Amino acid sequence: MNEEWSENLASYFQRMLPLLCSLVMLFFSYIPLDLPISNHIRPSVGVICAYFWLLHRPDVFNLLSVYILGLVEDIISSVPMGTNIFTLLIMYLLVINLSRFFNAKPFVIIWYGFALFSLVTFLSKWLLVSVYYSHFLPLPSVMFSYLLTTAVYPILSVINVFVQNRLMTDEE
Repeated sequence: MNEEWSENLASYFQRMLPLLCSLVMLFFSYIPLDLPISNHIRPSVGVICAYFWLLHRPDVFNLLSVYILGLVEDIISSVPMGTNIFTLLIMYLLVINLSRFFNAKPFVIIWYGFALFSLVTFLSKWLLVSVYYSHFLPLPSVMFSYLLTTAVYPILSVINVFVQNRLMTDEE
């Protein structure tokens, strides 16, 4: 009985590992730095992790994981509540519906797909926040954040690949 319980616990931890890894990277991205630009413009780690895990392991990173990641990012960020959930749900819809075009493709194609999908999510987030505040927010800062997120994607993707290949086992 004890062995079965430990196997169930290990299996549950394996299924939660993508969400836990995403949350840890999200918390690290919100560590305050003593730089003037770092408090306003930062890469969107939630979008990066959601894209990666939804593309590579949609069996363990599902809609509930996307919601939890967006909720946590809403709590620790300074945007109106629900904005990051909305953004990650748009990424979820894009990846789930268009992931067949990225199966077995080189990293560069996956990166281009991320650049395209994240542009859509950043613009929708910009529009939603602009509607909330009743005036258009400055688009250059949003575009700089988008470019920073696209540039950081390979680094965070290497961390996610390490978690996927070294820490997760396939249960067949």
